[in-house]
Amino acid sequence: MKQIFQGVVNIILLTQIKNIMRAELIQELQLLQNSRANKFDDLTDRFRSSVDQVAEQVHSSILNRGKMLMILEKRLNFSLIRKFKNKFFKF
Repeated sequence: MKQIFQGVVNIILLTQIKNIMRAELIQELQLLQNSRANKFDDLTDRFRSSVDQVAEQVHSSILNRGKMLMILEKRLNFSLIRKFKNKFFKF
């Protein structure tokens, strides 16, 4: 009887140890997944920031080109107006 009781206690202890080890293994896997997710988040943040920088540079260069074209168009219009004025409105 004592041996049966001891055997049952051993089985209970083994199942508890298995459950504890299983829980620890699950926690380790979760920590591993979280660390990988954090690395992935870091990579996506770096990628987004570099894409944002490139987009800002493209935007600023297009803006500068647009400004230069507007200035050029103003000058061209003024020079054309001046030429037409000199050609057609001679006083």
